[in-house]
Amino acid sequence: MKIKPSTLFLLLTALLLGGVTFLVVQKQPQPQSPNQQAGQSEPVDLFAFTEQQVKTLSFSTPLRSLKFERDAAGKWQMIDPEKAPASDASIAFLLDLMASGTSDRNFAAPAAQREQYGFHQPLATIEVTLDNGEAHRLIVGEYDFNRSFLYALVDPASDANAELKVSLVSPSFENAVNRPLAEWKQSESQKEAAPAEPPAASPTPSPSPSPEASPSPSPEASPNPSPSPAASPSPGASASPTAPSP
Repeated sequence: MKIKPSTLFLLLTALLLGGVTFLVVQKQPQPQSPNQQAGQSEPVDLFAFTEQQVKTLSFSTPLRSLKFERDAAGKWQMIDPEKAPASDASIAFLLDLMASGTSDRNFAAPAAQREQYGFHQPLATIEVTLDNGEAHRLIVGEYDFNRSFLYALVDPASDANAELKVSLVSPSFENAVNRPLAEWKQSESQKEAAPAEPPAASPTPSPSPSPEASPSPSPEASPNPSPSPAASPSPGASASPTAPSP
């Protein structure tokens, strides 16, 4: 069967166009998902401070806002929404996630994708102030596609149009902030376990000298005893005068 020249020309043209299209597509960079981009980063610390350096802690969630600070003795106190001794365990868990947490998946995203990662209505916005006056902020957004990590912004720029520097952080942040209000306050058992301050010792009064026992009068005879009176003869014993014999 003989192919017409026009048909052959059309086939060659189609093959040529297909080849050119294939080469162009191969040369163009393929779009990467956030998780593909995230795998290209090295592990980095979320922050460079320690838990002991934190002076104040505050955070807000869709449910509530809380604020804490250390008192002069280094004990955590809740100052908002109530004033009460705070739970050291609950605060330590959250601060440990921030101070020792790392992220091995970091990537950049346009500011227009803020809603895609849940930063327009974040799971939590956490702020700390250090004893040297530095302030740090962490915005926790939504879970990634397989719910293995949470998207977060570490010390984000104040410019809403700035590029997003997204980090994938531990899902434990959700449990750390979503606690009942009672778990942020010191429980009665914790109050009882806390060592009570010893009462100030009152000065012990020195014992007053006991008075010496006064000598009891001894029944010794007086040096000048008065003579006992001589017994007076009874009237019956007086001798009558003897009558003279005749």
